[in-house]
Amino acid sequence: MALKLTRPERPSRKKKLSAAEQGQRANKMILRRTLILMIVCGIAAFIPLIATLYNLMIRDHDKYEELAINNQTRSTNLTASRGLIYDRNMNILASSTTVETVFIDPNEIAKKMEKPENSGLLDKIANGLSEILDVKPEFVKEQASDTTYMYKIIKRKISEDLADKVRTFITDNDISGVYLEADAKRYYPYTSLAAQVLGFVSTDNVGSEGLESYYDSYLEGTAGKVVTTKGNYGSEMLYTYEKCYDASDGDSLVTTLDTTVQYYLEKNLEAAISKYDVLHGALGIVMDVNTGDVLAMANIGSYDPNNYLEIYDDQTAAELEKQYQDAESLNQNSTQYKDAIAAYNTAVATARLRQWRNRCVSDGYEPGSTFKLITLASALDSGRVTLNDTFYCGGKADFTGRDQTLSCWKASGHGMQTTEQALGNSCNIAFANIGLKLGGEEFYDYVKAFGLMEPTGIDLPGEGSGYFFSKDQLTGASTASLISGAFGQTFKITPLQLVRAVSAIVNGGYLLQPHIVSEVLSSDGNVVQKNERTVLRQVISSETSSTMRELMEYVVTTGTAQQAKVPGYRIGGKTGTSEKIDEYDENGVQVNDKIVSFIGVAPINDPKYVVLVALDTPDYVPGTSYTPTGYYISGGLMAAPTVRDVFSDILPYLGVDPDYSDSDIKAINVAVPNVVGMTEAEAKKALSEKGLTYHTEGDGDKVTDQTPVGNAEVPGASEIILYMGAEKPTDKVTVPDFTGCSVADANYYAANAGLYLQAKGTDQTQNYVTVTYQDIAAGTEVDRGTTITVEFTDHSALD
Repeated sequence: MALKLTRPERPSRKKKLSAAEQGQRANKMILRRTLILMIVCGIAAFIPLIATLYNLMIRDHDKYEELAINNQTRSTNLTASRGLIYDRNMNILASSTTVETVFIDPNEIAKKMEKPENSGLLDKIANGLSEILDVKPEFVKEQASDTTYMYKIIKRKISEDLADKVRTFITDNDISGVYLEADAKRYYPYTSLAAQVLGFVSTDNVGSEGLESYYDSYLEGTAGKVVTTKGNYGSEMLYTYEKCYDASDGDSLVTTLDTTVQYYLEKNLEAAISKYDVLHGALGIVMDVNTGDVLAMANIGSYDPNNYLEIYDDQTAAELEKQYQDAESLNQNSTQYKDAIAAYNTAVATARLRQWRNRCVSDGYEPGSTFKLITLASALDSGRVTLNDTFYCGGKADFTGRDQTLSCWKASGHGMQTTEQALGNSCNIAFANIGLKLGGEEFYDYVKAFGLMEPTGIDLPGEGSGYFFSKDQLTGASTASLISGAFGQTFKITPLQLVRAVSAIVNGGYLLQPHIVSEVLSSDGNVVQKNERTVLRQVISSETSSTMRELMEYVVTTGTAQQAKVPGYRIGGKTGTSEKIDEYDENGVQVNDKIVSFIGVAPINDPKYVVLVALDTPDYVPGTSYTPTGYYISGGLMAAPTVRDVFSDILPYLGVDPDYSDSDIKAINVAVPNVVGMTEAEAKKALSEKGLTYHTEGDGDKVTDQTPVGNAEVPGASEIILYMGAEKPTDKVTVPDFTGCSVADANYYAANAGLYLQAKGTDQTQNYVTVTYQDIAAGTEVDRGTTITVEFTDHSALD
């Protein structure tokens, strides 16, 4: 095969550039690279700047805008006017008065003092404010030392008089850096009345405790401010800008409280504390059984919300002062001193919290025999017990499932009792059997239905829910919890829970949500919120409720609560005496302290109001159940008469008309008409119109004098002495010691001394009924015809 030869191609030749052209081309390339490099470097250089601008102008715009505004302006707060608190009759319970707060601008003062002529400015300010405001100059200088601040408070809420003195000081001395701003101070015109219900407002105008705390968001309003421009370092500017943002006033509260009812409740609680040597205060509640309106709620001892930091219990205050003085006697550089001051501060804080605490809603306690009303209402409503059942009490009894022998308060026993008598006698053994008849499961369900395992929902802060047995504890093999629970022991409920439950028992069976505030009003008077009657559920039938009202009245007319009788009114209720089984002394020994209580309803035939009184720990002689003054410690002898006195005060005031029986007439006082100058016939007519009788001394035609004098008060149906020309004795008589006297003996001694006797308490006349109290002390010299009020006590009713 022949080979084909090809001629290889010759490479093409490029035109050779001249040296000048080559140089020009290199320069262009360098320039192009430099330009690219500059663009890249420029972009890289601007990225942080762009990021910074982004942060300043977009991401952190609001922050720096606020800083700029703060640096260029000064703002002064305008405190909103806090809403008022009224009682149900529109009496003001809490209001706010205008005051002012003094503050300094440390930054401005420091800048002024840079000039030699102003070097003494701070000394002048410190000394001047110290003299006017009663603060130490060192404190003012300390506040002014931190020049990074432009607002340091020297004294809050000063009066207008002091504020005027501060203004005069500023003007007369050409002072810079001292300012006043409007503020408000809360004022409680009734001082300690209903203090734990109302609460108080702190120095920062924040509602603390009570209604002030619960409704703070309504009451506080919205603060305003005045904004003005300022120069560098906070200095004043020649031309200024000012803008005012008005404050929005807070809403006001119209409460269900009645100041008169509250006063009567507190007055009688304080009297009981004094009368029965009560050591740890007392509490009470008055509520409308048909609406849940709380008319009064009291805790004694109390405090004055105008000066809420002050300790108002004299003994506690004295103990704290001694503790402080003991601490101050130590070396102030020692550890012991620091520990002692810390302990003192803790003790002060504890004492304050104790007096601020509303025990009516926050604290649980053993209700004792008052709880028997819930047990019996449940048993009757379920049909497990009827009025025809009988229960035997021999003073002691053993029960299957309970290790301890159960003792009744009456050691000799009550014998055979009907259901009505069992409640009237407050027999623990009978109620143990009633609890067993009801059974643990139904007992639990009824107690829960009565709202005793949950807060009531009242519009007050810090409400507790108490503690009750679980269903397993009530339905197991052990019957101990069921038995003790049936007569109100070994569990705890709050006083308000009991009041609500008993209201349901008497009002037809309806469980209500109690409330303190009826309306919230805006600053222009419009209704913002209205709290009306709220029925949660019906717990028992109206028939059971009617039966329970009759049984509760029996307790007062015949049973352990005879001291609760009020002339002209039908009262029903239940006594209670409970032990503090979970409290121990400093040595770990269980205390023998007791809470005695009574819960009453009036009028029981047409229920309107329920009153609970509980007295915490009447003092007792060790090893006995008697006070040092001789009172037996029980709800029937202490709390029942206290509730009686509350009802005696509030029922006429609340418009509940009395219906006096013949036997009631002697139990009420009437004013003696002045019949001096009248004929016997005229005097007889005037006296008979008051239900009074008379006898005459002398044989004149007209009355020349009388005993007692006109307008003096005497028991109804009393006999008045008319002097018909005969001389009236003017000598004083000595009040006998009626304590321990029977009814017959007390009447004899009173008549023999020329005195009238007004009897309270039981109307029984047996030998075991004696006088336990008299309002005018034995040995006092008084005029003839003076009325002495005594209290007769049935010592056979000791629960």
